Formats: sequence, structure tokens, C-alpha cells
Amino acid sequence: MPAVSIIVAALEAEATLGAALAGALAQSFGDFEIVIAPDEPRDYAAFGSLDPRIRILPGVPAPTGPGPARNRALAAARGDWIALLDADDRWSPNYLGDLVPAARSHGAAFGRTSVLDETGAELRSIPAPGYRGPANYAVFARAFGSFHGLARRTPERRWHPVFAEDVLFDLETLARQGGKAAYSPESVYYLSARPGSATRSAGFIDGIARHYSAIIAMIRDGEVGIPGSEQAAAIAVFESWAEMNERYLAARAL
Repeated sequence: MPAVSIIVAALEAEATLGAALAGALAQSFGDFEIVIAPDEPRDYAAFGSLDPRIRILPGVPAPTGPGPARNRALAAARGDWIALLDADDRWSPNYLGDLVPAARSHGAAFGRTSVLDETGAELRSIPAPGYRGPANYAVFARAFGSFHGLARRTPERRWHPVFAEDVLFDLETLARQGGKAAYSPESVYYLSARPGSATRSAGFIDGIARHYSAIIAMIRDGEVGIPGSEQAAAIAVFESWAEMNERYLAARAL
């Protein structure tokens, strides 16, 4: 069985998936499988010819959302560890090579996120450049974006069908480690911030507050995989994100 299952959800991704897969296949660590879950009826079979480690699941009649699509890939996964890769993002060549031994030693490991604009220039870094501490709640509270890592595959792990499902999944990973995990700043997840993406629309930004409230309620009610001892710290992360969004909306209104 492979050490790592790379989980990819694909929706209208023909133009970007090839580059994402090329970055994964160029990893210095090669003991992995790539499980692609199309979130549409479109045929992605051609991408399976790139490498025998790629498996493509059947499509679905209509989009279900990134969380359910990733869960279909996760259900088919065989690796000991889970790594998320979106179909329009990519990794540094050492991403798995650095994170796998760190995760094996510490139970989980996170890499730096480099948010790129449409030209490939870095808009910002999560955490800030120069940070050398562990992954912890303070980093998440200031992230205001995806902060991915390597998580152990267990039967109860899944992405929830909510807004910011990837952030919630990664926060669960951290909480299951008691709020502290390994961090490798040299392991970089390059996240594409496309101008036309839904998360950059005015309507999406205006509705964020209710989504954060819903996630906070889910954590408080024990509906997600965050231990009771870690719930207050996890809630504080999303409260920080909600406060930042309020400040942004207030500044935009001036």
C-alpha cells in the first residue's frame, strides 16, 4: 500500500489539472497514490495515462461540492497519510519529502501556503515569511486562508459539507494533535487565487459571517472531529476569522 494518498477533487479542471499532477509526480518522495474524484460527469480518464499511481474515480451526474468529492476520493484511498491537492494548485518538489518524516515523527505536519495571483506572484504567505515555530492555533487564527498539511488516514476522518471545509479539516488535524504539530516552511503549497473564483466574489464575502457562525456551532455541539478539550481554542480561530471579516467589510463600506 502507498504511504500517502493524494486527494484531488476535479470540477471543470482540464486546463489546470495537468500542472497540478505534474507537480505531484515530480515529488522527491514517490511512495504515493493520486486519487482523483471528478465532481461532474466529464471524463478525466486521459489523465490516468500520466502515471500508474493515478486512479480516477467515476464521475457524478452533477456537482456535489468539494467536500463530498474529496470524501469519495478518501473512501477509495489506501495510504497511511492524506494530502490534499486542489486541481488548480501545486506543490514544491520537496513537499511530501519533508512532511512525511515530520508527520511520522509527530503525528501530523503542515507546510507553508504561498497564495499566488494570476501572474504567479506571491500575494501573501501563511504563516508569514520567516516563521519557524510549530503549527498551532495562533498560526490558524491569523491565516485567513488554507493552511494544509499531512494527516493520518483513519476511518472517522472526512471533509464536512460546509463552507471552508478544507480549513475545518486541517483544524481538526491540529486539534487531534493537542493543538501543536510539526511545521516545515520549506514545504510549500502554491495556492492559485484566481480572479473569477467564487471565494473572491462580493456575494461570497458578504455571506461569510453566517458560515463562520454555523461552523462555530458545529464545533460547540461536538458535530466535528475536534476533541472537547480543544473546542474552545478551535472556536477562537473562527471567531478571529469572523472579526477580520467584519473589519474588512467595515473598511470597504467607507
